[in-house]
Amino acid sequence: MSDPADDPQANDSHWRAMRRVAMGLTLVWALLTFAPPFFARQLAFEIAGAPAIVWIAAQFGPFAYVVLAWLYERRASRLEQQRGDRAG
Repeated sequence: MSDPADDPQANDSHWRAMRRVAMGLTLVWALLTFAPPFFARQLAFEIAGAPAIVWIAAQFGPFAYVVLAWLYERRASRLEQQRGDRAG
């Protein structure tokens, strides 16, 4: 059988799909990172002496970034499996 790396059309399709996944998750990352400061004034209350947006960013941010990495891994694995199935 031929190796999936030998099929240029399969390679192009695979990398297009991977770029879509990466660009989509990069967009989500950018929104998670840069959108909260725009809404900081609307969250004018404080929690333990610090603005609410600081608490939200500190607690939710790292969790969200781990979830993004996990989503990327899941989708990349699925695309790799599909690529291998086409070759087999």
